[in-house]
This record gives sequence, structure tokens and C-alpha cells, in this order.
Amino acid sequence: MFTGIIEELGKVESKNKIAEGIHFRIRSKKVIKKLNVSDSVSVNGVCHTVTKKAQSSFEFISVHETLKKTNMNSLNNGDEVNLENSLVIGQQIGGHFVFGHIDDTGIIESVKKVKQKGKKNKDSENREYRFKIHKKYLKFIVKTGSIAINGVSLTVASLSKPEGKHFIIMTAIIPHTFTHTTFKNLKAGDKVNLEFDFLGKYVLNILEKSKS
Repeated sequence: MFTGIIEELGKVESKNKIAEGIHFRIRSKKVIKKLNVSDSVSVNGVCHTVTKKAQSSFEFISVHETLKKTNMNSLNNGDEVNLENSLVIGQQIGGHFVFGHIDDTGIIESVKKVKQKGKKNKDSENREYRFKIHKKYLKFIVKTGSIAINGVSLTVASLSKPEGKHFIIMTAIIPHTFTHTTFKNLKAGDKVNLEFDFLGKYVLNILEKSKS
């Protein structure tokens, strides 16, 4: 389990296809200090098990099922990734409970800077990101609710009604989050990993079972 508060930007050192899926090696300075072989680590929001550790890098395998549901396959050597160690009991929780079990991917619809209030035609350093998500997931999202995008705990600022097969949500990214996560590298058209708030999923599951 994680919190969605990114500890470090790692970098893909190698990516190799193997029978089980894809073998990755990630360079790390901070997160690796707490990692051991068989530990869980969040990479762009995806929970992986560490298979090997060196002084400045760790390795893991993204299996085929993970590759189908995430954007891990689109990573290339040199790409930055969001890293977070698993939650320790007693640790401060700054975001929300994140499991690292990706529900699906979404597509960035647009990125824009927010206008400063009271200052015409002047942008602030805050940004609005809009994401296109399949309409079957609309029931898992509420305005001001939590969502993990590429492993980052975010608040849903707004959501639209479905049009065709998709709907749009908007989240605000403050300068600190922009600078310290892969959001600084993302643009319209990019694919992102989505994990919806597990509390909402459990509540809906219970309600749907009670109706049957």
C-alpha cells in the first residue's frame, strides 16, 4: 500500500522483453535506500516487486497482465518515473490510500496554465490537466474525491457528463507537484495510469450485491 505522495523521480536504465513480460532496471538515489529484494515499490503508480538491488538501481518485471492495463510498455530508456516506497505503519499519510493496482489507463486531453485572479492575461504556475476516461468508470469518481494518476494522489476538481464512450475529469497541479513528478514531462495525448479510490469501489460493490 502507498499514499500517492511521490518521493523521487527515478530513471529507466534498461528495458528488455523477456518471456514473462518486460524486465526493467530503474536508477534511484532516495527510494532505493529503503528497498530490499522482494519489497514492493510503486513505479508510475504500479506496484512491483523488487527482484534485484544494486547500489544505485533496482530491478523488477512487469508481467503481461500488468502491461495490458498500464502504460509501462510505453516507457523507454532514459524516461523519468514516479517512485514511492510502500507505506510503513505509523507513517504520515499525506495523500490517500493507494494500492498500486491500476484499474485502467486514461489519455491527457489538455494541459494549460491557470490565469491569475485579478491579473488579466497573466498565467500562474498552477496548471489544469484534463483526462479522458472510459465512461464505465464514471461511477467510481466524484467531484473533490481522490484519484491516483501515475501514482500521484490528486483531487478531482471537476468531471463532465459522458460523451460517446468517454468523459473528462480535471485536476489541478500545483508547482511543487509539477516539478517533483513526471507531470512536468506529460503532454496532450499521453497515456496515464489510473487507480480509483478503493473506498468507493468497495461501497459500490456492497450496494450492487445488496440489490441482487
